Amino acid sequence: MLTTLENDVIRLSVDTHGAEIHSLVLKETGDEYIWQADARYWQRHAPVLFPFVGKLKNGQYEYDGSVYNMTGHGFARDMDFTLIEQTDSSLTYELSYTEDTLKNYPFKFRLQIIYTIEHFTVKVAWKVYNLDDRKEMFFSIGAHPAFNCPIGNEGKFDEHEIEFEQTEQSPLSSHRLNSAGLFDGRVIPVNLVYGKVLRLNHNLFLEDALVFKNLFSEEVKFRNPANNHFVKVNFKGFPYLGIWTKPSNAPFICIEPWYGLADSTQKREISVKEGIIDLRANEKFEANYTITIG
Repeated sequence: MLTTLENDVIRLSVDTHGAEIHSLVLKETGDEYIWQADARYWQRHAPVLFPFVGKLKNGQYEYDGSVYNMTGHGFARDMDFTLIEQTDSSLTYELSYTEDTLKNYPFKFRLQIIYTIEHFTVKVAWKVYNLDDRKEMFFSIGAHPAFNCPIGNEGKFDEHEIEFEQTEQSPLSSHRLNSAGLFDGRVIPVNLVYGKVLRLNHNLFLEDALVFKNLFSEEVKFRNPANNHFVKVNFKGFPYLGIWTKPSNAPFICIEPWYGLADSTQKREISVKEGIIDLRANEKFEANYTITIG
């Protein structure tokens, strides 16, 4: 079920399935900023990645001596959330553990996703609760919003740019994924103009996503020089950022703040997996990022 929020300048639509953004429109121009899930390229809009980010080696992980199966990016994106609260400017969705989730993810959790609009900005907040009163909970969580490229139906994909908020090392190191979606230790240089600007082309993504760690920047600006329209994604506090599209001339770009990573080829028990969050019994994890359009 789609629910829509709007103010004077933007209109946001979110689906209970996956608590996923389906649409973000700039009302002045009528331009749609969110990828519309064309099945020829990729059939999602902006999935929430939980309780894992990326793929696991052999689709499995080990915890407390047992082996569990898990699909890439976890199960939340394919489950129905409950809309538990709606105001003029916000939507709050909730997903809780079930007997079925416990079979492949042996943790009692509650996940809340809160969307709030203010002026040209959408704030996406996550709250993860460990409902167990005895044991810790291990998880990752990430964002995967896809934005139309070109923005505003003018210009070409490879005329667009992503500008980092701060000057980064150039070339910037991207941690590469192999054909199985696992980190294999390769670090590939990515050239930035003036240490800040990534000029897009599909060849950048021939080997999957660009994955950055330890950035100085906490915000990037994806922009179309043909009409000056843009998307800003602020990811303050996030340890990792992914940038991805399908290399087959797909007309979208994903800008992905992550708390967590895919497995490496040297698989390890979940408690020592890189980027995993260790949430103690009865505690709560909170994080948020923002999307601003113009």
